Amino acid sequence: MPTWYAMEWEVTTMSEHRTHPFEGEKLSYEQGLKFWDDYSEQYSGFQQGDIPRRIVRHLLNHGIMNPEDSVLEIGSGPGTYSLEIAPLVSRITCLDTSPRMLERLRRSAEEMGLDNMDLKVQDWNEFSSQKEYDVAIATLCPGSGTPESICRMESASRNSCVLVSWLENHGDDLNASIWNELGREYGYGFRKSTAVQDWLRENDRNPTVEFFETTVVSDIPLEAVVAKERSAFRTYGLEKEAEEITRRLLEPEVDDGVWHYEATNSMKLIYWESR
Repeated sequence: MPTWYAMEWEVTTMSEHRTHPFEGEKLSYEQGLKFWDDYSEQYSGFQQGDIPRRIVRHLLNHGIMNPEDSVLEIGSGPGTYSLEIAPLVSRITCLDTSPRMLERLRRSAEEMGLDNMDLKVQDWNEFSSQKEYDVAIATLCPGSGTPESICRMESASRNSCVLVSWLENHGDDLNASIWNELGREYGYGFRKSTAVQDWLRENDRNPTVEFFETTVVSDIPLEAVVAKERSAFRTYGLEKEAEEITRRLLEPEVDDGVWHYEATNSMKLIYWESR
């Protein structure tokens, strides 16, 4: 079974790397699918700010993606990137393992009047394509940075391959703190790994690597935060514990039932010519 729970290989220094909760709790493949389905209504691109729009425009401005292109998006989720890409290309196929995520995407596409989107409930590890698309793009898709996935992307794309991943997402700090309160040292330090671009360079892909930063400021109702963390811990059977810890951790920062949130997050964009 592929290590589908990790965006990239482990970083070399253990001080930077903490085990991903999926890995630490030894979630089965089926449990991982259940996690994303359970989390689908709570999942949001909020922490990315305006980065998705900036990345899509950047790809278009640099000719990596073009208006006449057919695009394959791997791990589309509810459409954080799909809905930015669709109005600017000929057609986009959105792949995800979560039916509920794709149902959210379908509703949004209908509201926006988009009719050039094909939605497929399918595991990327089982997907097969022979150069059917001009561009293959993986946006925050677990496991998409492995050599096997990179080669699969290249088999699907005639022209370009694109990977979008987190570098730093402070939206997960609370989640990591809850795990620590539960006695597990889980975290997301693997995001700072350079293994993907290193492998691409070592294998003569000559990737371009660029970074995007955004500052997110918002007043969030405490109950919305609690609902999000309950959903994130449901698959583990720890939703009640997560709720109690969330309320306790945020109590000093909540005013009139509202949590003032501010953080600077960053993302990594990697693209290269398909072989």
